[in-house]
Amino acid sequence: MVWSDEFSGNEVDKSSWSRCLRYGSPWNRHMSSLDSLVKVKGGVVELWGVNTPEGYTDSLKFLTGGLDSRGLRAIRNGRIDVRARLDQAQGFWPAIWMMPESNLPWPEAGEIDIMEHLNFDDYIYQTVHSGHIEGLRQPKTQHDHKEKVDVRVFNIYSVEITSNEIIYYINNRRTFSYPRLEPEPEGQYPFDDYEYYMLLSAQLGGHWIGPIEAEQLPVKMEVDYVRFYERK
Repeated sequence: MVWSDEFSGNEVDKSSWSRCLRYGSPWNRHMSSLDSLVKVKGGVVELWGVNTPEGYTDSLKFLTGGLDSRGLRAIRNGRIDVRARLDQAQGFWPAIWMMPESNLPWPEAGEIDIMEHLNFDDYIYQTVHSGHIEGLRQPKTQHDHKEKVDVRVFNIYSVEITSNEIIYYINNRRTFSYPRLEPEPEGQYPFDDYEYYMLLSAQLGGHWIGPIEAEQLPVKMEVDYVRFYERK
């Protein structure tokens, strides 16, 4: 193990994490720096999705909290384990995912979604993105997977990044893999070319998820630990 955060203190480790910023994408459009949206307590970090508190000035009706390790903690060719549990609500879209340390436009340098959950679904999504995939280029290979899981209890969501394939796990059970094709089409497998950093994000709304039900908030994702292992 080359790095871990066990969230054993009482505040976010700023040498490893920054708060996710608000931009125009569906996943970050509600992000806020409000302290109460990211809490370290009881050995976990809580990432919240809430109705905007009364008396707090913001142009949006809903706020979310998120952390990313960009420029601080990243890994290339290794395994990542994240132990987490999720609340459920209409419009809630928690995610555990990775992005490359790259300035290339999305998705040319790739994206690795370890876990995404929508609303009250009884399954999670595991997905990879690349320029080849999003450009619908040939040949095609399966790049996403749905796996049934009870998200209300703690599960270990994992991904292993190698030079030849990306392998997904839940509770140490292999669920799905995405291979490097031979011969490799342009942009099909950028995952061996960059270090990837971690994102933990509570997200609300968007065209994929549907409307947000305000009366079902607040909701949270709890993360017990994040662990990076390099391949030997």
